[in-house]
Amino acid sequence: MYKTKLLAGILLIAAILFSQVGLVAAAPAQDSTSITGTIQSVTPGTDAEGTPIVIVTLVNDQGATQTVRLSVDTAVSLGLVTLDPTTGAPVVDETKYGQDVEIDPNTVITDEPVEEEPVHPISALLASFFGVDGSVVDGYHEDGYGFGVIAQALWMSKNISENGEGDATLAGCILDAKRNGTYGECFDFGDDPVPTNWGQFKKAMSDKKNNLGVIVSGKAEKDATDPAAQQEHGKGKDKNKDKGKGNGKNKP
Repeated sequence: MYKTKLLAGILLIAAILFSQVGLVAAAPAQDSTSITGTIQSVTPGTDAEGTPIVIVTLVNDQGATQTVRLSVDTAVSLGLVTLDPTTGAPVVDETKYGQDVEIDPNTVITDEPVEEEPVHPISALLASFFGVDGSVVDGYHEDGYGFGVIAQALWMSKNISENGEGDATLAGCILDAKRNGTYGECFDFGDDPVPTNWGQFKKAMSDKKNNLGVIVSGKAEKDATDPAAQQEHGKGKDKNKDKGKGNGKNKP
């Protein structure tokens, strides 16, 4: 009786092991279908991290165009490029154009999505309102400027712009002017006296309602659609239209 139970147990274990081996054997193999076609172009390039790659465009039997990215080593192994003996840079072998090529799909470099760096919510708000890059606004904030001062600088650039939007580069010059006291570097004041402090500069280049608060509250957006408000703000805006940009230390 004991031997019978033992034998049954052994047979059960064997059956389980066999079924597991069967599942592994039945698992789908990795797709190894080669990428084939006639070479149209071979172009050296770089990936998002600056690593050298080779971009190959080919046409398959159905006439469809396909572009694949390969490592330099893979491109060398396929004879698509050679390496410059001095610089090590890939040199395209154009005699390969029009010839057929077979590429292992496992050697193709897949495109990785580029993730945008998150910006501060206030930077995003200012960027949206003034039509500038939020990362630039973030950069000014990281340089030590408060969002209130950044908003004022963007307002000033907006007041003299031809398209009614802010100018992040000009705003950077204004911020530098505030820090260094060089208020004549960003604008040509003509016959008007050049401001000697931030208060005089703000008075010359903006009105009292040009501040961060009206942007955050949404009042600035409302005023932008209110003809009466536009006319009121225009009184302070027109006086700045004839002021041109100087050759100050503008930030990129």
